[in-house]
Amino acid sequence: MKPFHRRQLSRMGVALWLLLSGCASLPEAEVLQFVPSAETYVSQKQIGLPEIWDEVIQACADGEARVGLLEHGDEALVARVNLIRSARKNIRIQTFIWAPDETGRWLVWELIRAVKQRGVTAELLIDQMFTEQDPDFLAFLCTVDPKLQVKLYNPNLNRLQPSTFDTLFDLATDFRRVNVRMHNKVMIVDDRVVITGGRNLSNSYFDRSLGLNYKDRDILVVHPDCKEIVSSFKDYWRSDWAVPAGELLDVAETLEESSFPKYETKGEFDLRGLFADADKKASDPVYLRKTFIDVLMAVDAVKWIFDDPKKEGAIDPAKGPDIARNLGALVNTARKSVLIQSPYVVLSDRARRLFASLKEARPEVEVVVSTNSLAATDSWLTYAANFKEKRVYLQDLGFELWEFKPIPEDIHGMMAYDKLLTRRPTPDEAENPPLAEFRTPGNLPLFSIRLPDGRTVNRSSRRNDHLGTIPYLCLHGKSLIVDNELSYVGSYNLDPRSGSYNTEVGLVVRDSEFALELRRVIEEDIAPRNSYLIGIKKGLPVLRSINLLFYRISEELPLFDPWPFRY
Repeated sequence: MKPFHRRQLSRMGVALWLLLSGCASLPEAEVLQFVPSAETYVSQKQIGLPEIWDEVIQACADGEARVGLLEHGDEALVARVNLIRSARKNIRIQTFIWAPDETGRWLVWELIRAVKQRGVTAELLIDQMFTEQDPDFLAFLCTVDPKLQVKLYNPNLNRLQPSTFDTLFDLATDFRRVNVRMHNKVMIVDDRVVITGGRNLSNSYFDRSLGLNYKDRDILVVHPDCKEIVSSFKDYWRSDWAVPAGELLDVAETLEESSFPKYETKGEFDLRGLFADADKKASDPVYLRKTFIDVLMAVDAVKWIFDDPKKEGAIDPAKGPDIARNLGALVNTARKSVLIQSPYVVLSDRARRLFASLKEARPEVEVVVSTNSLAATDSWLTYAANFKEKRVYLQDLGFELWEFKPIPEDIHGMMAYDKLLTRRPTPDEAENPPLAEFRTPGNLPLFSIRLPDGRTVNRSSRRNDHLGTIPYLCLHGKSLIVDNELSYVGSYNLDPRSGSYNTEVGLVVRDSEFALELRRVIEEDIAPRNSYLIGIKKGLPVLRSINLLFYRISEELPLFDPWPFRY
């Protein structure tokens, strides 16, 4: 049986990042061992708990949706696996990235089991640009069962793996079409339970990486009437930009040659024992009720907002919905406060005009923004664009700006941190060690850690015991709260790509109790122990004025900002 391999992406931008990334020597480490298993898709019953979701659906007969936040990566993964195991009719998934790592493979294993054991229909729609699947594995998925269907969104030159030349050629001939990417993250089960938010499907989003992990947010929605979001999914699924995997040229060639491997046992999916605890939790009624069901909140009203499948509404409102316009309208209603969390903060001209007019009309409105620091970000190029604009955000627009630390003091409550410090690396992590692009502060406090054998010890090191890498967090949640009444959780980043090129989705909740709960978790993120407060430098008044003059001249230059003294 041919093993899985992570393919190297040849995409514009990614190549540049790889060239600019540094290298570091790391100790050799004993990897997680292969866990053999002869279990097939049907040899062991997939145990879900659809009855507990039925109870919530029945409670929604009052017309009120039930919603809950999924803040922790491990919990968000368990919720997805349980819903797959609980599905009776259909599973619909949209995602920007579905990686072929252990998490990606486990989800595929569970989906195939649901299809084979209960005849569930599964529809997977994945953006092509940054998916790391290879033609062999997609060819296998095309043949595993007719009820499992996979489509790729907007593939360049109708290929899963176009060459760099192909991508450049496609950009030269149709720049906008190539740049429009499906950034939606939606999972719909039996058309009545939905998860949406910021999480893609890979190890980094579910507390399974020995390097960068995403501190992300999903919202779990239970409602007997999910027609609006189901209809949106169907629009994407039926779009001519959604191409069946078997029709991609390189996948079709693989299918014709029929030389691709057939994965039939759990052992062949090579999960390396990463999900032993999560596997049990996903079928444990006590855990599921306590973690997901009991914390669901009945809310006053919910509304889905999303883009059309080709992002045409961003150019012409008559051609489709525009999520940026919807979010701008929410901000415009503010009378007291706006709280925004976004991994990237680069204001488009439209967004800048929105906040400038808000400040002019209602200067008393407090605007607080939570985003990544340079040490925590996964895109220093985007951070650089943000850095050039900081004076505008602080001085002209009056933002209170907080930047998330890569190792916040509360990291133990934000993710499964103990396990990442003590577990052995996967073979891929040992071969390609994840590097942190920052130096660990020397004054981090001692903390307690629970060892695999059950003992509790105090330690100060943030390095993995076996690989020497540093597990850390990058903020990835996308949320908005207006006047502690209106909330948004979804996939939209506060940057020009989400406004102009990426299709996005999310849920608007009108409910003060839910807004206060969302505010509580974001305020934990921006507490001084977890984030840096960004402010204008103090100094001698005359020197500050001279510095500001040259700074303003420098920041108006179109390509770069050469003035070296930060304001």
